[in-house]
Amino acid sequence: MSGVTRRHFLAGVTVAVTSQGTMAATKSSHIENPAELVQMSGPSRWFAAGLSALLPGLGHLYIRRYRRAAAWLSPLVAVVVVAAFTVDRSIAGLAGSVVEPSVLWGLFWLNAAAGVWRLSAAADAFAIASGTSGQSGGEALTLAVGWAALALAVVVPHVLVGSYTVDAVKLVDTLLVSDQAGPPVVPIIPIGTDADVVPDPATAKEASGEPYAAVFDEDMWDPDWVAERIRIAGNRAPAVVAPFLSFNERVGERQITILIAGGDAGPGRGGVRTDSMIVATLNTGTGKAALFSFPRNLGSVPMPKKFENAFVEMEKRLGPPPEPLAEGEVAPEWESCKCFPDQLNAIYPFTRKWIRTYPNEIDPGMAALRDVLSGLMGVRIDYYMLVDMAAFVDLVDAVGGIDVYVRQPLKSEVSPPREGDPWATVDVDVGWNHLSGSEALAYSRARKGSSDYARMERQRCMLRGIAAKANPITLLRSFPAIVNALSDSVVTNIPRSFVSDFMTLAGSLDFSDIETVGFTHAYWLDERDYLRHPVPDVDKIKSKVRRVLRGQDESAVVDTANSECN
Repeated sequence: MSGVTRRHFLAGVTVAVTSQGTMAATKSSHIENPAELVQMSGPSRWFAAGLSALLPGLGHLYIRRYRRAAAWLSPLVAVVVVAAFTVDRSIAGLAGSVVEPSVLWGLFWLNAAAGVWRLSAAADAFAIASGTSGQSGGEALTLAVGWAALALAVVVPHVLVGSYTVDAVKLVDTLLVSDQAGPPVVPIIPIGTDADVVPDPATAKEASGEPYAAVFDEDMWDPDWVAERIRIAGNRAPAVVAPFLSFNERVGERQITILIAGGDAGPGRGGVRTDSMIVATLNTGTGKAALFSFPRNLGSVPMPKKFENAFVEMEKRLGPPPEPLAEGEVAPEWESCKCFPDQLNAIYPFTRKWIRTYPNEIDPGMAALRDVLSGLMGVRIDYYMLVDMAAFVDLVDAVGGIDVYVRQPLKSEVSPPREGDPWATVDVDVGWNHLSGSEALAYSRARKGSSDYARMERQRCMLRGIAAKANPITLLRSFPAIVNALSDSVVTNIPRSFVSDFMTLAGSLDFSDIETVGFTHAYWLDERDYLRHPVPDVDKIKSKVRRVLRGQDESAVVDTANSECN
């Protein structure tokens, strides 16, 4: 009959004395120090295993196996030491530095290895604490259940991290531009029939034998590469890979400017139209930012010189009929306005196939819109981003909705973001309101009982509201949903290698201190064009932009108390 066993240690020999007085001696050659061997009870050995599952080596310290604890802790210590001596970047910069798929996949496998490391350390601590005694059938079941629970506790967090990493790879691959990538073979957002109406001006000139100038952005691409392409191809360069300039060479000590457009295909349209057009600027020195928005219905907007005659035939077709002539009167020579004859939001769909004029652009339509707005503002626009309205709804829902301050009650409904979806509705009163994705879409697009210009103001405030939700906790919690919202719905030419610098700059931005400007009535000429569209006063627009950017250079304080969004 077995009894209580007391263990004593003598010169490396374990002597067991039973309650019947019998003795048994076993060699303990595997023990680092005989005085350190402790026969653990069930709860204690599980506690040791749990500690080492939490941090490998911690359970070994608990059972006083110090050399073994040091061995299990050494990988973590090595990583911390290497990081301390090699990493000298902000949190935002570190986050931006891991957007390369190869780095993300490396983190994926490192995370998997960490899971195996933690589980192995827990098993080792448990085995040492248990000793070598046999287990009964009942205890075997307890062991199985206990280890299943511990394995789940260890593995589940690593599975979640791995899932987030795969989502990040998906987002980077579909959203950002690789430094080695050319224009996509298949457009991310389908091209409509409007793109066939106005031919690419470069193609038209080439067919007529006239020289043409493809648009190679010397401030974006390596100037030596641009010069060589022009020399050997006479500006007929195909869409081939071109090297980006570095971020500092590209941006320097000045503004970073991004065109953010909201696209809406809508029923009966010949393609996606940019119903929302906002140019965001960020001063790299002061961290000040501003949002400039343009009405969708601006007319007779001047075209850049490189394609000022591209819309002549369209202008003749949309223009008023010639006035009747008196007998003997000679008709005056027709003269083009060298402008876009339709409203501003239609530029994008009509220029999406201009691949010869913009041979290295991700989206020629966005490149053309960028150049038109750049001419209106008198500033260089560095990058562009087009977000489909359906993605906007999903993005707002992904971050849990947004809070906006409503100045006037609004009740309206707008067409659905997707075919088959119900109409988006909103019914809000004065004050702060929390909006879902569908409500945010209706609020930002509503024109009934409102106007295009009030709508522009709401869109700017909506953008601020989304930016305000971009905190680490929300992004981490909502990351899979954000990835699903943005994948295959966003077009941008922001290079992947610039994200680290962008995130560092964004980290210094105060989202409550953003100036907003809408180019509405005060920035129009007194006359309207023949389609009754307002005509922009280019000089007034450029003057306003200069004043705002000058204020950012001087670190002027924005009056947020009287902001249109409060």
